[in-house]
Amino acid sequence: MAFCLLLLTLLAQDPATFRSDVALVRIDAEVRTETAPVSDLRRDSFRITDNGTEQSVAYFAHEEQPIDVILLFDTSLSMRTVVARVAEAAHMALSGLRPGDRVAIMAFDHTTDLVEDFTGDFAVAERAISGKVLQRRNHCCSPIQSAVGAAARLFLKQHALNPQLANRRRAIIVITDDQGTSVRPATLGDLQEADALVLGVIVSRGPRIGPLAFWYRGIRDFAAKTGGYMLNTRDAADGVRETLNRLRMRYSLYYAAPLCKPGEARIVRVELTQEAAAQHPGAIVRARTGYFAPL
Repeated sequence: MAFCLLLLTLLAQDPATFRSDVALVRIDAEVRTETAPVSDLRRDSFRITDNGTEQSVAYFAHEEQPIDVILLFDTSLSMRTVVARVAEAAHMALSGLRPGDRVAIMAFDHTTDLVEDFTGDFAVAERAISGKVLQRRNHCCSPIQSAVGAAARLFLKQHALNPQLANRRRAIIVITDDQGTSVRPATLGDLQEADALVLGVIVSRGPRIGPLAFWYRGIRDFAAKTGGYMLNTRDAADGVRETLNRLRMRYSLYYAAPLCKPGEARIVRVELTQEAAAQHPGAIVRARTGYFAPL
């Protein structure tokens, strides 16, 4: 739904470039060196392939866009002090939000709950963190894969109710120690349909141990395949703020959707051109790696 769409607002801005019957695929990309974002790229700085075929970038933007963010809190026993810190500094943690943005609060341990639905009133979100999230009972298990899937479905529900939300940048920020209890392979279908980044704010608790350690993938697989990343931090509140700020600095790239079968899995690769890569040695491009053609 969110991957091949009609960008009516963009048509109005640039009628010479777009036709109303052209479906577009959107790719949000972050480009960074080891120490800083790369902010001076142009449309011709990127090379995109879809199932191995190079695509022409039809629309390019690098400007602030309204964002919809789900803050997904791990409230298992090992995260109790971390959640308390974020609750204490909720105002600072949400300082990366701007007027026009929306935020929802979810929490998970053995179950996943919607604590506060999407709101543009950030004071309401702060109270939800310092009150409802902090007051949750803590359990020992944290099925991260199921929780991320529930967050993706919340995005899909929102889009079904209001299709105008489809063009907003979307992200699921997971505040966790990434010590989940499930190794069940998680489908990316809902995340890809919702066009949602997964960003991990990871408070390190040391290496995972035990018989499931080798197979456990946690947040890193979601992050890599949706174009997100994992931010390791000692202060989760500061990590949320930094993640929100980085979210705003991404590039938006659009190309005409290739002809394909409904439901077909498509593999996307985004990289810098040879010239752009030479100008920014060591730069890494983070973008989603695929999508499913809409049914």
